[in-house]
Amino acid sequence: MAGENWGRRIVERELKTTTVINDDGSAPGMYDLRIGPAHAPKFAIECFECVDSAFTETWNIGPARGPLNLALKNNWIVEISPAARIKTLKQSVEPILQELEERGIYNLLVDHHLKWHDASLFERLSSLHVNHAVCYEMPGTGKVELGLPGIGGTVDDYGGAVPDWISSLLRDPKYQDVLHKLERSGAAEKHAFVFVGFGGAPWEVEGYLMGEMIQPPTQRPNLPFPVIGVWIVAETARRGVRWDGRLWHLFDAN
Repeated sequence: MAGENWGRRIVERELKTTTVINDDGSAPGMYDLRIGPAHAPKFAIECFECVDSAFTETWNIGPARGPLNLALKNNWIVEISPAARIKTLKQSVEPILQELEERGIYNLLVDHHLKWHDASLFERLSSLHVNHAVCYEMPGTGKVELGLPGIGGTVDDYGGAVPDWISSLLRDPKYQDVLHKLERSGAAEKHAFVFVGFGGAPWEVEGYLMGEMIQPPTQRPNLPFPVIGVWIVAETARRGVRWDGRLWHLFDAN
């Protein structure tokens, strides 16, 4: 209910009208937020979270806990996949990186080229779900920073990727229930409210939602029926962006 309450406060402040929690658990398939009377709602808003749970779990127990300190001569960045088992990685990665230092290998992609040239090394790294290992400081102190793919890069402060992303997201089969609830609502305005969790969107979208957000997007989204409007906010952001059926607007998410 925490997400719905946050969404309710945002909607109420933005639209300057009383917004209530509609889904009180009294019946199955109820939409989350309502403006207007239950028998003739003006707005029906369904809230949902978009998050990569595996990505979030791996981040929280791996990179988020800071760098490893290993018996190495240099400092390294090791990119892992969300499927990596952090405990196993911590137990096994030190001798592999020591071997790379001894062999003078300081930038290694775990790809088909490595598999062709050194099948044993490829197998050891790929079994740990390591994608890339790069030495960034020589000499160093043995610091190994773990990272995940898709985090970081150029941030588009104008949200150019948002319209196509939300249009595609709402057509994903796992969110069909959102469309069904809104269609059954009978409301004049049917909106989706999306809370974007860590790894829940491509970096160009997530970076925009967590960045300065200089201005809203300009491109019109191609939303699936029956959705008319969308509200989008990253879970740790101070601002969000919404489409009202005609224009994009920024809103305060505090």
